[in-house]
Amino acid sequence: MIIGIYSYFIVLQKSFIWEGDGYSQHYLIFKDYLSSIRSFLAQPSAGFQFWDWSIGMGSDLFAAYGYYVLGDPFVYLGLLFPVSMTELAFHVLVLLRVYCIGAAFLTYCSRMNVSSSGALVGTMMYTFTFYVILNVTRHPFFLMPMIFFPLLCLGIEKILHNESKLLFIFMIFISACSNFYFFYMLSVLIFIYAVIRYFHLYGMKKMKLLFHYIWKSVYSYLIGLLLSGFLFMPIVWGFLQSSREPGKFASGLTLYPVKYYFSLIANLFVSERYLWTVFGFSAFVLLLIPILWIRRKTFGFISSSLALFSIMLLLPAFGSVMNGFAGPYNRWTFVLPMFFSLGAAMLYNQRFHLEKKELKAMGCMLTLYSLVMILIGSVIGFRLAYAMPIFFALVLFVLLLVANKQRAAQSLTIKGKKLYSAALLVLIMGNLAYNAMDYYYPWGQDTLDLSLDYGTVDEDYLMTFDQLEQELPESKDISRIGVTSKDNHVKNQMVGLNQMGLNSYLSVTNGAISDFARLMETGQFQLIQPLRNGFDDRRVANNVLGVRYIITKAANEKYLPYGYDVVKETDSNYIVAETQDYFPFAYANTTYLTKESIKKLNPIERELFLSYGVILDSESDKVKELDAFNQELSVDEVEHQIISADSTKATVEQNEIHVIENNGTIELVLDDPSAVQNAEVYVYLEGLDFTPKVSDPLTGTPTSYSAKVAFGEQKKTIYQSNLLSFSSYFKRTKMLFNMGYQEGNAQEDTISIQFSKAGEYKIEDITVLSVPLDSTYSDRVAEKRDQQLMIETFDNHTVSGSIDLSVPSILTTTIPYTKGWKAEVNGEKVETIQVNEGFIGIPLQAGPSNVTFTYQTPFLRLGIGASLLGLVLVIFNTLFWNKPGKKTT
Repeated sequence: MIIGIYSYFIVLQKSFIWEGDGYSQHYLIFKDYLSSIRSFLAQPSAGFQFWDWSIGMGSDLFAAYGYYVLGDPFVYLGLLFPVSMTELAFHVLVLLRVYCIGAAFLTYCSRMNVSSSGALVGTMMYTFTFYVILNVTRHPFFLMPMIFFPLLCLGIEKILHNESKLLFIFMIFISACSNFYFFYMLSVLIFIYAVIRYFHLYGMKKMKLLFHYIWKSVYSYLIGLLLSGFLFMPIVWGFLQSSREPGKFASGLTLYPVKYYFSLIANLFVSERYLWTVFGFSAFVLLLIPILWIRRKTFGFISSSLALFSIMLLLPAFGSVMNGFAGPYNRWTFVLPMFFSLGAAMLYNQRFHLEKKELKAMGCMLTLYSLVMILIGSVIGFRLAYAMPIFFALVLFVLLLVANKQRAAQSLTIKGKKLYSAALLVLIMGNLAYNAMDYYYPWGQDTLDLSLDYGTVDEDYLMTFDQLEQELPESKDISRIGVTSKDNHVKNQMVGLNQMGLNSYLSVTNGAISDFARLMETGQFQLIQPLRNGFDDRRVANNVLGVRYIITKAANEKYLPYGYDVVKETDSNYIVAETQDYFPFAYANTTYLTKESIKKLNPIERELFLSYGVILDSESDKVKELDAFNQELSVDEVEHQIISADSTKATVEQNEIHVIENNGTIELVLDDPSAVQNAEVYVYLEGLDFTPKVSDPLTGTPTSYSAKVAFGEQKKTIYQSNLLSFSSYFKRTKMLFNMGYQEGNAQEDTISIQFSKAGEYKIEDITVLSVPLDSTYSDRVAEKRDQQLMIETFDNHTVSGSIDLSVPSILTTTIPYTKGWKAEVNGEKVETIQVNEGFIGIPLQAGPSNVTFTYQTPFLRLGIGASLLGLVLVIFNTLFWNKPGKKTT
């Protein structure tokens, strides 16, 4: 099956690395983490790298990588490969996961007394279900719960039969280490499994036993969880302080869109998905479904479990609960193939012992499904792939029908049985292979085209900036490399380049950095990419964050923030721009505003204030001698008139814009164009609310749209995501567009705003803001340099230096705020405070100070203690609590 499905990847020299998250996250993180481990093994005395400055603005490794690689046992096998074969290791380990999925299910089948060729058929169906095929190239670490769940179920079986609890303890341990997100789902699912299995085994008559088994299961679960503490606790801490936000329960949905319910049927046997509800089973399952009802006593817990899961699939509330009370994505559907595959294995073993009513029920189910698919195809569109399950199911049904008629007539020979068995197996394998090929191959969905060419990924990382980052002059100053708003492709590449930048693209991102981005209202903000796209080319923000260089394509030069001048250009049309106004890594401030006060300003005034002083959470954070800021900030509102560019496409009323056709445009005509000359210009939309003109009867009300603002040479777009993109959705009620610096001779007097979707846009206010050049700005930056911390040590554990102050001040850094950073001043511990909403600061008294910041992953020591306690409990369990009881059958 592996050769049949994936040999075409070799023919086309394609990799398993998806050009989306595979390139930006999965392979890059796999490679970087192996590099971190190798560095530690080469020099253990230097300690393990708990903090990495190349991840965004700097991040805890446990928090950033815990979702992907830290607890995945397969990742560590990558150390067996030389560095030059890291890409090969990535692919081998993906296929090894697939093999282990089959091995885990086969082991479970053996325990459930499902052997013979039925176990082989079930294993094929489980291993090559669409959930696996999908994630081989999309999210390889999503394969892990397919390995864990059968083994967790096996552990529960041992507990319910009064056998050893060690397997269950170990599987809880390894599951909790591997991925906290799927561990949550596995915990819920194994609880459901345990309850259903208990009542299947013991019924209602032995309720006294229920609490006995609950206790055994719970304490075994807790021991396994304690064992995982050294990874689980720091990783969960990272998630809890991340930028993720749950939003409304089930995203406010009572029911899913109509298309979802169609997809529950349409996608049962094809390689498609909707809202992460992943099926793609073998067509043999279609023949199994009526048997699950007819032989419900024989199939017992399988029928009960699938009935419960079917109900859960109908309502968003269940999807939300299973997704950690966030948006109702049904990623938990990885559990369904195990029950269908086990049922299919049992049915296959009874393939020559089917009754007439069972065969008749199979025929009726096949006919009904065919009719339903014809109806659905007429609504959502038809593909050949929708007919293929019917074809495979029909041939399987005919073989079963003929074989059982021969058996009833006593004319079925041993040779005939072997031929029928082989034919059924080959058809099931062919069906599964076809589904995979339909997903990957050009004649189907052609997702193979979305994978990188094999052997190119490492070079792609190195050439992100045409290697210009290697030619930057060495400097004692700590600074960062930035990009422009047009560099959408730059996500986590700074990790591969081992450079300090701003952006990261990770499922778990420091929530404090997200808070800073929200406070500044950067238009490119996303939940898992808070500082993406060069902070929308905003000058002061880039300066304050220490961006000295910006590297981009020459075509993007017009998007460089004011003050960044091109100092180098290559033949491949890349440029390096540099500014002298970048702020030092850590510097003293004597002027402050509280968070409460700063929120009364508009976002441009907030940004400008950062060049004067520091934002404190409250008055209690300041030292007595600090001065409250009381100056005027030079941000002017520019008077303008709002008109429609074409009244047939868009009309303007008070606080409302009616977009009649997609891409309707309005214009802001400036009363005095000179007001924006020699100034930075911003367009600020407040109080946004969109009501679409047309609601799709299948997918519901679309909430996504984009607003594009054009002024002079600048064009900026902000996207409002759809409600159904649950993991990235948040409602934008404000949009801030930076239209760049306008020269003194610019004669532009019209700003256009284009809305991509037809509908009604309520907008409370549209403001044009102008920030004239400030001749004192560079002087303020120079003052910060005069009061900077003279850094002597800078690595992934420690930042230290000295500073001599004439007055008490707040030392302000661009270290992302986290409890993991501890501070000492002149050898004495000092509490850190949160400054500028997202960063670390400390109060300093007048005089010389030697400052040391050291990093330790929060909850790591507590987690290690928990693991040691778990180990003690495992020993006690083995010696005293794990004595087998009377086995049940």
